[in-house]
Amino acid sequence: MQDVIQQWDNAAAAFSEDQERSEFADSNKSVIEERFRRLNGERVLDLGCGYGWYTDFFTRNGADAVGVDGSEKMIAIAQERYPNLDFTLANIEKSLPFADGCFDIVFSNQVLMDIENTERVISECARVLKENGVFYFGIVHPCFYDCKWLKDEKGYRYAKAMERYISSYRLTNEFWGTAHFHRPLSFYLNSAAKHGLTLKEVCEPVSYDGVTKNNDLPLFFFAEFYKK
Repeated sequence: MQDVIQQWDNAAAAFSEDQERSEFADSNKSVIEERFRRLNGERVLDLGCGYGWYTDFFTRNGADAVGVDGSEKMIAIAQERYPNLDFTLANIEKSLPFADGCFDIVFSNQVLMDIENTERVISECARVLKENGVFYFGIVHPCFYDCKWLKDEKGYRYAKAMERYISSYRLTNEFWGTAHFHRPLSFYLNSAAKHGLTLKEVCEPVSYDGVTKNNDLPLFFFAEFYKK
């Protein structure tokens, strides 16, 4: 995990600046804004909070939110941008520094696929979640991320070719030079079920980038669970 944290320390400044103008980040935000538009004092954990945008979003929408991240530089950026919010530096692959059953919502966006010991993290999310609480995560869609685009004669991307899906493996994110761990969707769903989380809903939004002809391939995958 330490090498992954160091990679995110190195990428922190560029990543936080890019996310403020990225259309893909905006498509993420629109999904989450629609789901969590009205909150009323719920205690929210923003797991892998990065530069703090979602911690601030939850706070602005009525939640009592805390952000936690393993990257010291990400936390520093978050604290600089949102000095009145609560951010905690912690290795999220180890035990989270929170008591059992203390959060109404545990939220993690575009984080679980960048963590090596994801099942351990999911078990900790379940531990700190209250009974009937919500666990909500978003990841890049593993069916369509590590694929090769096929292009037509005009250069428009119209389909993706995938060579492997079921196996789990590590690769490097081409944008940030950070680790990415490919796993099939069944891994995430089964890991959540193993730790007492019941699936409520999934979402597979399409993100159009202007150069992709086929507007029917989702880039992201979101899933919502509740704790029995």
